[in-house]
Amino acid sequence: MAVSATAFGSAPTFAKLAFDNSITPSSLQSYRFFITFVVIIFVTIIVKQITKPTSAHLARLFILAISTGFSSLCYMTSVKYVPVAVASLTFFTFPLVVAPVSHLMKIDKLTQIKVLAMILAFCGLCLLLGTTYNLQWVGISMAFAAGLFVATSFIVSKPLTEDLSPLTMAVFATGLPCLAYTISSILSGDLTHPQNFPGGVALVANSLCHAIGLTCCYAAIARLGPTRTAVTMN
Repeated sequence: MAVSATAFGSAPTFAKLAFDNSITPSSLQSYRFFITFVVIIFVTIIVKQITKPTSAHLARLFILAISTGFSSLCYMTSVKYVPVAVASLTFFTFPLVVAPVSHLMKIDKLTQIKVLAMILAFCGLCLLLGTTYNLQWVGISMAFAAGLFVATSFIVSKPLTEDLSPLTMAVFATGLPCLAYTISSILSGDLTHPQNFPGGVALVANSLCHAIGLTCCYAAIARLGPTRTAVTMN
């Protein structure tokens, strides 16, 4: 779980560096999902952990892919408008959505200890980062929207983890966004790339963080449930 949290927490910093080196938000998503998808497919083949989904899984896998695609776009793009720390703080409010919804849907039981841990974790983030930033609400809104999309992915993931391996889920979660963003960037003529070596390294590092974070996150949800995973990531 610590690996997933570290990966997701590091990704915006690399995205900011890529943006500073002239890549556009849509291009970042195209390259990010392409690299992530290739890495996950390669690892899945090597470790032979592919599990075949059935028709009963398709609706949840589609929602997972859509949520993953939009959460990535909103979260990474938010750092163009607000500091990385502010984007991360806003994004990591998503446990406040995951916990009650999971409880209402009877996916994961919400206990007093989980509520207390969730409140303490969020308050700790607020105290750590402070409130001294000159905020742009476009960035705040995008980071918050990203959190809502991630909350959705957490909720739909738990039933999938009962039948599918984390790598299989990651393949489907990144495959559709990879195709959609690549086609969109090519058709719009907006496929740019970083203008120097540090920007290229940042792009690859951002993508690897995405691949590692997603796979470890699904594995954690399978073991801990969506609420404990979300709170631990916070």
